[in-house]
Amino acid sequence: MLQQLLVSLEGKQLKLGDLLAALKEQGPFFMLTILSVPFLQPLALPGVSTPFGILIAMLSLGILVSREVAIPRRVHAFQMPPKGVRVLFRGAIALFRKLERWSRPRYDRLLQSKRLRMLHAVLMLVTGILLLLPLPIPFSNSLPAYVVFFISLGYLLRDGLMIPLSYAFFVLTAVYFALIAFLGIEGMKLLFSRLI
Repeated sequence: MLQQLLVSLEGKQLKLGDLLAALKEQGPFFMLTILSVPFLQPLALPGVSTPFGILIAMLSLGILVSREVAIPRRVHAFQMPPKGVRVLFRGAIALFRKLERWSRPRYDRLLQSKRLRMLHAVLMLVTGILLLLPLPIPFSNSLPAYVVFFISLGYLLRDGLMIPLSYAFFVLTAVYFALIAFLGIEGMKLLFSRLI
């Protein structure tokens, strides 16, 4: 299906709203999986962090409250460059092909619980918000994105083994951003002490 979408969108100047419409039939977890792909590398594709982060946060909020959340018009109107679309879909296709070899339905308890589903939506919402931060630092996008990727992929493939992986990446994300905040605060203290 992704391959067919790639062929149909090839070379077109695509709005983000058009991409959402094409993916919508597969559900929010499918969209979240695709939207997280550009961030899985240490340095994300330029220009997509803010709109994709907004979408991830809003889709996660929709899962949390069990209803569809309206996407802002400005996000719908965001123009995606043809090259970015190709990179996005080719990356997603390559990942799914690798995952299809070993992924299978298992550990349903981690996916069927309503409370855990709400917890997972909160984790994706938090990491979606982190993706909005304009931090030109390696892994500041990829670590939160892996949380979204593994949770959404777990529900999409009904593979509960993905959920512990997402928890591990959430812990790494929390530690990494706490370290960034600590170093930033200490740096500001040092700067002000020298100025005074």
